[in-house]
Amino acid sequence: TPRADKRDLLTMNQAEVDKRLKRLRRQAKFLDACFYVPCTCQRVRLGVESLVGLVPVIGDFAGVIMSLLFVSMICGRFHTPASIKTQMFLNVALDFVIGLVPVLGDIFDILFKANMRNLELIERHVKEVRSSAQAIELGAAVPKVKAPASAYIPRIPIKKGAAGRILERTRAPAA
Repeated sequence: TPRADKRDLLTMNQAEVDKRLKRLRRQAKFLDACFYVPCTCQRVRLGVESLVGLVPVIGDFAGVIMSLLFVSMICGRFHTPASIKTQMFLNVALDFVIGLVPVLGDIFDILFKANMRNLELIERHVKEVRSSAQAIELGAAVPKVKAPASAYIPRIPIKKGAAGRILERTRAPAA
């Protein structure tokens, strides 16, 4: 699928957005939650990244590469603002740095699930963009009410009164 820009996200039909999100969900689940640990009632789930991360240092580097490829896939499918990209890269960096600690890092990697968090970020972004686009469409259909003329007259502070309040003088707008 070609790279989407902001206009594409706004003009894409809902089926295309759902198709792209479904593929990203599958990828995130594969990386972070495709297997479950027995005897935990399927509460603790592992992904390929967690399993590869069990190999000291090399596994952590392989995991960060997989996560960065996932983030680039997200950015390729949807236009993401810099703030969301920063949050995604911070999730991956935190997962990588703490993952370097021998046993605690592996436990953190299993529980933190950076790719699932990144998926949640993009899903929230897509939902916000789509809902704001719908609000704009609805707002365009509603007739706009003109504000009263008194709303356009600026108020200029003159001086402080004896009680410490600002006395205002109304000035008519220049024609």
